[in-house]
This record gives sequence, C-alpha cells and structure tokens, in this order.
Amino acid sequence: MGTDIEINTAYPILSRIEFTERIRRRQEELKDLIELHDRGLCAWTKPHSGKALSKGCQACKSGGYLCFYAGKKCNLDCIYCAQGTKKEKWAQPEGIDLINDQYHIEEIMDAFNNPKAIWTGSNVRCIEYSGGEPFIYLDKVLRLSRFVSRYHNHIYQMIVTNGLLVTRDKLKELHDCGVNEIKFHIGATRFSKKVLDNLEMAVEIMDYVSVITPPTPELKEFLIDKKGIHWLEGVGLHQLGLSELGSTDILHLSEMNEVGDKRALEYFRKLGELYIFDSVVGKSIEGKYLSEIYVSPAISREITYDIMRYAVENNIDVVVNDCSQDRRHLQRIQRNTMERKIDAVRAASFKDAEYIRGLLINIDEQRMKMLEEYNGPHAKDWMKPLIRGVSRKDGKGYHLKLEQLAKVIRDYLG
Repeated sequence: MGTDIEINTAYPILSRIEFTERIRRRQEELKDLIELHDRGLCAWTKPHSGKALSKGCQACKSGGYLCFYAGKKCNLDCIYCAQGTKKEKWAQPEGIDLINDQYHIEEIMDAFNNPKAIWTGSNVRCIEYSGGEPFIYLDKVLRLSRFVSRYHNHIYQMIVTNGLLVTRDKLKELHDCGVNEIKFHIGATRFSKKVLDNLEMAVEIMDYVSVITPPTPELKEFLIDKKGIHWLEGVGLHQLGLSELGSTDILHLSEMNEVGDKRALEYFRKLGELYIFDSVVGKSIEGKYLSEIYVSPAISREITYDIMRYAVENNIDVVVNDCSQDRRHLQRIQRNTMERKIDAVRAASFKDAEYIRGLLINIDEQRMKMLEEYNGPHAKDWMKPLIRGVSRKDGKGYHLKLEQLAKVIRDYLG
C-alpha cells in the first residue's frame, strides 16, 4: 500500500495524554461504582450478583494470554475492520494449517509440550481463537482445542465470532473439546436477530457467554435507546466487552490494506475527533521492537463510559468491561514482563533462590516504572509536539499525513 495516507478532520488531532484527561474525569465520576486497576488502564463494572471479570480477561491483563488467528477470511465486511475489506481478506494467501499466518499447528503443539520453550503450556493461562471468522476454520480450532484440553487442561479457551455460522452442534463440539467461552461480536451484523438467537442458544451450552464489540454510536443506540442491554441481561449474558476502535499500526504503513485501512480511517474521521494512541513497550527478549501507534476516534471510548454509567445506574447484572487501547498496552507490557521473568529464571537456574528473587523484583520494578511513565500523573506528552509539528491547518480544517507522523515518531524513538 502507498504511504501517502492523509487524515483530514475538522478537529485538532489529539495526543493520547490529552485524550486521557477526559477518560480520567469519566473514571473519577464512577470510581465508587466500578473496578479500577493498573493506574486506570483497566476498568469494569461491579454487578450486584458478584459476577467477576471473565477468566480470559483476567489472563489477558496478567500477560498469560495468547491469541490464535485461525485465518484471515471473514463472511462479513465491517467498515471499521483493521484487517481490511472482505475482498482483501479473501484475496490474501493462507496456509492450510497455519495459525497467526506463520506457525504450523504442529509447531504450536511442540512448543506447548516443550518445557524449555518460553510459551510452553505451563506458562499459558488462556487461548483465544480468532480471525477473520474462526468458524470458517473450525477444523483448525477443534484440532488445537482437543490437544490443549487433553494435555494442558489448565488453559482457559475462548472463541470469538460474529455469530452467523454458529449452530447448536458446533457449540456442543467446541464445548466437548474444552472451549469454555464464546464471545459474540454482535455489532458486525448490526445486532441481527439470527445472531442474538444464536447467542441465547449458546447460553444453554457454553460455560460462559460474552459479547465483544466496538463501542460505536449504533451500539449505544442498541444497548441504551433500544434497551438491548436489558435483553442481554435477561438471557444470561455474563460480560459485555467494549473493544475500542483503532487503526492498523501506522509504524508499518506498507502492511496496511489499500482499501480497508483508508475506509476505516475515513469512518473514524466521520465520528469526530481523533487521537493518536502510542504503545511503546521497548524490545522483546529476542530483540524485536514492540512499539505500535494507532489512530482512534475519541468518541469510541467516550461511548464505553456512557454505557458503563447506564449499566451501573440501572443495576445491570452484566460485567461491562472497558477493553481499551490502554488495556491492550497493559497486556503487551505484562506479556513482555512475563517473557523476561521466564528467561531470567532459566538463565539463572544455577544461581541460588535469593539471586533469582532479586532478578524478578528488578523486572517488576521496571514494569511499574513503565506504567508510571505511561499513565502516571507526571507522564510526559512526547506525542503532542510531534503531532503539531506535522499537522497543518487551513480553511477546511486540520491535515496530517501518516507517513510524516510515522517518520518523526521513529526518529524520536531511535
């Protein structure tokens, strides 16, 4: 894809720190009614029945979570999909037995059974099967889930779907193979009756049924204006995850989809203000750069807190989870921290316990420092001057070329 993508908007483009000030005010308004953790990066409601955050989400925020993309293909074409249009996804080559577009299923099994691997089975708490639409690749999912259930049954298994291909038989097969939770993206079909019926059917079969869907104006209308959240509560939904909208990582513009990414960015622009989300995590233990930068519409996370407020004020017995860009940043910090801990313990296996304990304390201190620098009261807004430096304003509004922004960010990060 060409790198000449320009964002044109009526509003100044915000940095993450600028936007975060709004979210902190929203969190402060609800602080006695919601759970807040990790310096406000994680937030969810507290239902009166005592329902807890999904085990999958708990594993995600602790760093013990892996997402397995079964394949790119999807039977729908969401305007905000960061993986491109339906046509683009179906046109991309795929391996028959590949997961995450690079690992053969046998390689994953070997790693899980290898005690010397970083992500050996004992280090994993949760797996999520995603895509694309994973029900298109159900044979892959079933093959892996059977293996995990048989040899690593401590691992919590989830599958996320738009719900159109769900059937009673498929649900029973997944459940029998050890998949504990199904997550419905109800916004993908604009809350179609077929998907909602399938969700209600899933409550009868699966251990845990949740929704994961982006907070859009349409979702707010369905949940609040049309009382959809009351219907979800009535059928026994456990959790409603609100997955903040965001672009593909702009530090890798060449990997963006020619049509899909531009379409998503144009949709974000129409929603109003935009902000640049920075997730700077440093390097992995293998030396891979982990920093990622996204464009997000401000209204997406604002709607999350509108829905959370409605839920707590109406005593809705469903966990409403702020699955934000912030939370994903925390997940990446936690996963990187976990990898470093595992690596440090192995490298120091010949040392005494006190030495190893000191290494782990040092890694935890680094993690806390990263959280403080990211979201503490004195966090540096390094992104704001970079945005201002490459933005221009005229009579039609504000303009920013992603290629220029990506370059100055790379230069800043070194």
